[in-house]
Amino acid sequence: MEETTDRPSYEPAESTTLAPEPIAKLGSFQRLIKMFFSPGEVFDDIKTKPTWLVVLIAMMVLTIGAQAIVLPHMDNEATLRARLGDRADEISDAEIERMIAGGEKITRFIPVITAVVVPIMWAILAAIFLLMLKMVGSETDFVTTLSATLHAYLPASAVATVLTVALIQRVDKITEQEIPNLVKSHLGVLLPADAPAWLSSMAGTFSVFNIWTLALLVIGFKIIGRLSTARAAIAVLVPWAIWLVGKAGMGVLQGMFS
Repeated sequence: MEETTDRPSYEPAESTTLAPEPIAKLGSFQRLIKMFFSPGEVFDDIKTKPTWLVVLIAMMVLTIGAQAIVLPHMDNEATLRARLGDRADEISDAEIERMIAGGEKITRFIPVITAVVVPIMWAILAAIFLLMLKMVGSETDFVTTLSATLHAYLPASAVATVLTVALIQRVDKITEQEIPNLVKSHLGVLLPADAPAWLSSMAGTFSVFNIWTLALLVIGFKIIGRLSTARAAIAVLVPWAIWLVGKAGMGVLQGMFS
């Protein structure tokens, strides 16, 4: 006959305590400030808890605020004639004035257009980066990628915008084509005025602000994606290289039809 006497078990009972969820150390506004001084700390915090709304609003306020200051300095006629190139001589003054009036009507809606288009553009850019991160082996998600992308672009965008707004006060009127040269931050300012459009377009891409942003993107994607520096750099530089080639192509087309 088998014994049925219960014997005490000396094995430790299974613990049902869940590990505490990681807690973000920085608030959304703290992240904005620390991106200028301690970006690695911000990206570590984003990996724990991504946030995007406050930084997106900050970027939109920068953009719309800059537009409000820059647009009154725009020489619309000179901008249109520069855009048309040699074709401007074939168009009557009355037609030029009509085109300028139409452009000025659209200008009134630029803040609204910006408020709608800018978030969509950031979402598309983050989706592109997310695709690249997945291709190099990351398991991050869209919201984290969007947060890291917005924060990476913030410092250079803020400094470039402030400098542009400050320097444009020194001129009365300026064309749209001259605005990128207000801040002497890119290789394009070293080229002669008659340089090919494609070369000027490419040279304008190699700026202090773009390099700053690319470096922050690599740092951020390395942290949030748990990647090596090389893999993070691939995720950043491949889309940038495609954009560079696209800009050069647009410059060629502009030169052909101007």
